[in-house]
Amino acid sequence: MTATIKTVKLSANLRAIADAKTIDVPVNDDATARDLLYAIRQVNPALGDRVLSVDGQLGTGIQFLVDGRHIDFLQGLDTPISNVTQFMLIPPVFGG
Repeated sequence: MTATIKTVKLSANLRAIADAKTIDVPVNDDATARDLLYAIRQVNPALGDRVLSVDGQLGTGIQFLVDGRHIDFLQGLDTPISNVTQFMLIPPVFGG
C-alpha cells in the first residue's frame, strides 16, 4: 500500500490551532475521510483533537468538505478520498 500526501485547507480558528492555512497529511491510497482526520491527529495532535472527537466522529460543529461537497451529502466519514483533490475544514461560526 502506498501513501500519498493530501493537503487540507483550514479556516478561521483552525488556522490558529495549526499555525498554518493548510496542513499536509500522509494517507494510504485507499483512505477514507475518517482516515484523513486520524492522520491529521498524528501530524498535529491539537488540531486533530479539535476536528475529531474521542469517539471517532467529526468534532462538534466542524464542517468537512471534499472537492467542495460536505461529507454529509456523500458517505460521511466513510467517503473514499483516493481521487479527491480538495479538502477543507471549517469550524463553527457564531455571530449575528
